[in-house]
Amino acid sequence: MYNYLLTFRSLTYGQRAQRAVQSIGISTALMRTPKILSENGCGYCIKIKEKDLEPALAAMRKIHISPINTYVKNEDGSYEKVMA
Repeated sequence: MYNYLLTFRSLTYGQRAQRAVQSIGISTALMRTPKILSENGCGYCIKIKEKDLEPALAAMRKIHISPINTYVKNEDGSYEKVMA
């Protein structure tokens, strides 16, 4: 199963997004955005499972937060941007 990384510009936005997603019963992991994906050299992301992507995005929209970018982690460890 693929893992998605939803990136945010700050720890605060990452934490708010995580709380919104967890409030609907989806488990997430909050972490620093990998340097290879960070355009500004900093940022945070939440990691979610493939099946949880759409409900997670819907939960975030309800609180007016959206990720900067969304990436999927491929089996070889590389990342692919799937939406901005």
